[in-house]
Amino acid sequence: MVTSTISLAEQISERLQTEPIVRVSATLDEFWEVVDEFGEDPELDLEYIGGKIKAQTGGAIDNHELMVINLGRHLATAFDNFPHVRVMGSNKTIYIPACQTAVKPDLVVMREPSQLFPRKGQEPGITNPYVVVEIFSDSTQKDDRGEKLRCYKLLESLQHIIYLDPFKQYVSVYSKNGDVYHWSVVDYYSLDEIITLGEVELSIKDIYHKVSL
Repeated sequence: MVTSTISLAEQISERLQTEPIVRVSATLDEFWEVVDEFGEDPELDLEYIGGKIKAQTGGAIDNHELMVINLGRHLATAFDNFPHVRVMGSNKTIYIPACQTAVKPDLVVMREPSQLFPRKGQEPGITNPYVVVEIFSDSTQKDDRGEKLRCYKLLESLQHIIYLDPFKQYVSVYSKNGDVYHWSVVDYYSLDEIITLGEVELSIKDIYHKVSL
C-alpha cells in the first residue's frame, strides 16, 4: 500500500482556507522549499521568524496601500540625487543571518548593490538593506515590534527602521548609533513634524496624504 503525504506548502495552503494567519514550526531549509513551491504569489506573504513559517493571504487595507505609495514616492524623491540608492517594494525578502530570519518589509531602501543569501544555486534573500519600513496591522504589530525588530537591529548595513500606524498619526523611527548594539528611537505624532534619515527629510503630512483616520 502506498501512503501519500502532502507537502508542507500544501498543508499551509489548506489551512489558509480557514485561518487568516498560519504559523508552522519548520527548519530554514523547509521555509525556502515552501517559498520555492508557492512561487511568485502576490497575494501570499511568507516569512520565517523564530523557527516558524508565518503565512497569510488577503489584500491590505486602503490606508496601508496609500501609505506604501505615499512613502515610496517621497523616499524615491528624497534620495533622487543619490545615484546608488534604490527604493523597492514588499516583494523583496530580507534575510537576517544572525537570527536565521527571513521577512518581507513593506518598503526597502538599498544604498549598495544587493548582497544576496545563496542557497542551492539560488539567491532568495537580500542581506544589506539601508532602510526598512513596516506598516502595522492588527495581525502583524506584535511580530513587527518584537522578534522582527530585534533581528533587524543585528543587520550591519541597516541604518533606519520605520514603523507606521495606518489607524492614527504615529510614526516611530529607529536609527543606528554607530553599531548594531546602539540605536535611538524618535516617535512622531503630528502632521507638522519632519522625519530625518541621515541627509534626507520626510514630512509626516506627505506620508498620511489622503489617508482616512
